[in-house]
Amino acid sequence: MARYLLAATAMPGHVMPLLAVARHLVGAGHQVCFHTASAFKAQVERTGAVFEPLVAEIDHDHRALEQKFPQQRQLPPGPARLCFGLKHFFADAIGPQYQGLRNILQRFAADAILTDTMFCGTFPLLLGPRHERPPVVALGITALALSSADTAAFGTGMAPPTTPQARQQCRTMQQTLQRTVFGDVQRHFDAVLQRMGRPPLPAFFTDAMVTLPDLYLQLTAQAFEYPRSDLPATVQFVGPLLAPPAQGFTPPPWWPELSDGRTVVLVTQGTLANDDPQQLIVPTLKALAGQPHLHVIATTGGPVPPELAAMAPANARIMDFVPYGELLPKVQVMVTNGGYGSVNHALSLGIPLVVAGATEEKPEIAARVAWAGAGINLRTGRPSTRAIADAVHLLLADTSYRERAQALSQALRRHDALAEITQALQSLHSAPAVQALAA
Repeated sequence: MARYLLAATAMPGHVMPLLAVARHLVGAGHQVCFHTASAFKAQVERTGAVFEPLVAEIDHDHRALEQKFPQQRQLPPGPARLCFGLKHFFADAIGPQYQGLRNILQRFAADAILTDTMFCGTFPLLLGPRHERPPVVALGITALALSSADTAAFGTGMAPPTTPQARQQCRTMQQTLQRTVFGDVQRHFDAVLQRMGRPPLPAFFTDAMVTLPDLYLQLTAQAFEYPRSDLPATVQFVGPLLAPPAQGFTPPPWWPELSDGRTVVLVTQGTLANDDPQQLIVPTLKALAGQPHLHVIATTGGPVPPELAAMAPANARIMDFVPYGELLPKVQVMVTNGGYGSVNHALSLGIPLVVAGATEEKPEIAARVAWAGAGINLRTGRPSTRAIADAVHLLLADTSYRERAQALSQALRRHDALAEITQALQSLHSAPAVQALAA
């Protein structure tokens, strides 16, 4: 039996993958301490892990972040808003996160620490003496943001360069972006660490998130990530964390219709971006209305707005939530804003995708879908009904997209993410467990 400390940034997309790992580790007989926001306490405790809240300073409810960071909403969408979040939600949390980890490690001698990509409170541990900390493993919960001589700058949504000239241009662009757009973010991270008596980051901050941990476990297959000749040996691909089987799922009365021979199209805006269904759900419903050979399912991730329910065409059903494990095996095309977990789950079943992502890292995920030939990147977060209709019909008419999705399915299904994550953790603590940190 081992003892593991799991720590997650207080956002659903960061917490949920670690909850799946916690449940698996507890089921295998290990002791698990889970460190995240109090808003997730009940979900953590259902895994059997011991819940440890973040320190009060950063124990935010993700549903109220606009009240906590009102300045961010005053900034226009784009680099300014992104940089504000990187500095004040992630970098400024390093000290409190580190404090929380140290408080726990004083009484819980962890054999290893597992975090999500953006939980940067391990930086002070990783930049300090090696003998004073347990092994640290990071879980790659979204597209790999590691700089490379073989890729364009992360965030541009550009496919990898294919000629020496293009590689040089991408390298120059990457250096320029890191120095200009993100230079102040880098200095902010380094200043936070300096105040804690630690050296500056040894690399660009997004690269350090990947290269500083003892292991970085990417939640996909290597076939769904850009090839890199300079990939560190510490980066391992462990496959996707698929949604667990539904507990107590009661199918709606219309469920048998999904097996009546019509093509099933799913449209979703993900876990959080559901406040405005006009972005993707409404245009998809309109784009595919009046087509009796299609059965359209829309999931809102929250209560279905009455006005949305009222406008549903005859060939569509709108639900707040349907377990992916139950629904996706019946789907032939998925229209999505590009959440990493849902995209990987769909591809694991060979489902081709229409991706319309414009925020956070979603353009990068959309770009990878197109690069892999498994779907169409609409290159906007607010596509037109015509663009959606054309994309869905192209996926259904051109069998190459499904063939590429099925090839990716084989690569993804060769992995067992939970087993490989457990094996990776165990490989790092074959030596005697690190003693609890002194106060």
